[in-house]
Amino acid sequence: MKKFSVALIAMLTGLFSINALAASEQECQKLKDDYNLIYASKGYCFSDPEAKAKYGNDNCHTTKPKFSDKEQQKLDQIKARQKELSCK
Repeated sequence: MKKFSVALIAMLTGLFSINALAASEQECQKLKDDYNLIYASKGYCFSDPEAKAKYGNDNCHTTKPKFSDKEQQKLDQIKARQKELSCK
């Protein structure tokens, strides 16, 4: 019975780790999308193929967009959270 309990705890710990990893990956993707959306809204010309495919470069006009204080604050918050999660 003790071996079963240990095995069950190990299995549940593994499942929680997998779920946490999946949630972390999902959050990283959402943060990346939110970040890129702010850039896209400013006419940024993406070089990243994934961002190009999602947002396009048809209406792009800059590689150095200017952001409002609020937008810059949001970008900084996103970067900080990405760092906390060790997003790729």
